Amino acid sequence: MDALGYIDCGDNRDTVLFPWVREIVLQRKPGSVLDFGCGDARFSVELARHVKGRVSAYDRDPHMREQARRRIAGEGNAAVSLCEEPGAGWTGVFDVVVMLGVWMCWRTHAECGENLALIARSLKPGGVLVASVTHPCFRNRTFATYRTDFDEDRYMANGTPFRVYVGTAGKEIVIEDFHWNLEAMITQVREAGLVLDILKEHADGPNGEAPSWLSLVLSKPACEPTGE
Repeated sequence: MDALGYIDCGDNRDTVLFPWVREIVLQRKPGSVLDFGCGDARFSVELARHVKGRVSAYDRDPHMREQARRRIAGEGNAAVSLCEEPGAGWTGVFDVVVMLGVWMCWRTHAECGENLALIARSLKPGGVLVASVTHPCFRNRTFATYRTDFDEDRYMANGTPFRVYVGTAGKEIVIEDFHWNLEAMITQVREAGLVLDILKEHADGPNGEAPSWLSLVLSKPACEPTGE
């Protein structure tokens, strides 16, 4: 992915998605938050202005991590720390993990499971994951700052690749995402040991006729199952 092109494409998640996710995070009064798949860390930096706890940011793409490093340094915001790689030091550390626009990047069911299991291990008991995806039921619609070439007739074909055109006129870029329908997502969540608490559909602006984003608030049980 062209990191600079993606950052500069002008998508509207800042107004459609970020305010709701930020409010969910603040309701938890977290002592520690991880922005998993942080991109250029613009949401990480925004969160750090509001939460009293520590904010960590991670992205698997080294080019994105470099852009995140620059943004954090430019903001002079010592409350955000950039993680180079996930590791054993994450286990049971975070009260909240946010993951915005990442799930669609995973190519296989196994990759989805591995990443969700990593996040589940990283949460404290009773912690939550707030995950947002482009809405899998409306991929054939054209929204204000993204459209796709997804064939809705393939809704049941999980793992199907499709192209996404992101951004405003003159700044649009093309990325490849992978389709996971609602059934597949809920199955992956359960396999990771997480529980669905809230499902939120985000209208694409005040007059939106269809939701462009879908958010799931998922909790890690406070107690491990007994196995009885």
